[in-house]
Amino acid sequence: MAPLIAIVTTHTTRHLRRCLLGVATQSRRADRVLVTCDGDGSELRDAAATAAAEFGLPLTLIRRAHAGVSRSGQVRNNAVRSLSADAAPGDALLVFLDGDICPAPACFAAHERLARAADLVLGFRIDLTEQQTDTFDESALRAGRDPALITAEQADELKQRQQRYRRALLLRRIGLGKPHKPKLLSANFSVRLRMFMRINGFDELYENYGQEDDDLGNRLYAAGTRPAFGLVAARAYHLWHPTRAPGEWSDSPNAARFARGGPVRCVQGLENPMPQGAIIRTEHP
Repeated sequence: MAPLIAIVTTHTTRHLRRCLLGVATQSRRADRVLVTCDGDGSELRDAAATAAAEFGLPLTLIRRAHAGVSRSGQVRNNAVRSLSADAAPGDALLVFLDGDICPAPACFAAHERLARAADLVLGFRIDLTEQQTDTFDESALRAGRDPALITAEQADELKQRQQRYRRALLLRRIGLGKPHKPKLLSANFSVRLRMFMRINGFDELYENYGQEDDDLGNRLYAAGTRPAFGLVAARAYHLWHPTRAPGEWSDSPNAARFARGGPVRCVQGLENPMPQGAIIRTEHP
C-alpha cells in the first residue's frame, strides 16, 4: 500500500493543536505527518512538540524564517522537498491541510479510497461559526463524531458544492469549463507525489493571499490529472478566526497574475525555489 503523508501548513499556533488532534484521531493513520511553518519561532516548535507528546503523534516540524510576505505555496513545497530527501515513492499520497482545519476521523480514509481511481482528490471544509469553534467537543471527535452541532444548512452546502463540482468537470470534458474548475482548495486536498513533482509543485511567485491553489489546480488539470470528489466523504472542519481574505476572488492581489497564466510546469517551484532562509527540521518526539 502506498504511504499516506499528511502535510499541515501554518504560520501560527492558533488552532494547530486541534488540527493535530484531528490528524491523530484518523481511522486511517498517516504514515508520516509533516508540519511546515511560515516562521521559525520557538512558539511553533513548542506547540508542535506539546501536541506530538499529548496525542502520541510522531511528526516532523519544518520551519523557516518569515520572508516578510506570506508564501504559503513555498512553505508547502518545503514539506515536499523534505520528502524528496527521504526518497518517498512516487505513488505516495500527499494530504494537504491548513493549520486551522480539523479533519473528521474518516477524512484520510476517504482520501485514500478515492485516490485509488485518481491522482487528485478534492476536499472542502465546513466553516464552523465562532460559537461552534468555542464549544468544540474534543471527546466527540475522539469518539468518531462531529465535534460541533453541524446544521442541516452546513451539511447541505457541501452536498450542493459537490454537485457543482461534478457539473464543472462535465463542462471541462466538453471544452466549456474554466481552466481551474473544479476548484482545488489548498486547505483540504490530496495528490500523488509524482503528479505534484511533474508540475513542479506550487508556484512560489504567488505571494500573500489567494490564487496559489487555483493555479496549482489549473496546472494539474493541464497535465492531464482527473479529479475525484471528496467534499462530503473527506469531511473537515474550518475553525473560526478573523479572516484576511479579500471580499471577492477578483480583489485578491494575485488575481491578475493568475489571469496571465503560465507554463504547466512552473518555473519557480519545488525546483528553483524563491530565496528563503535556512530550513530547520525537527523530529517530534
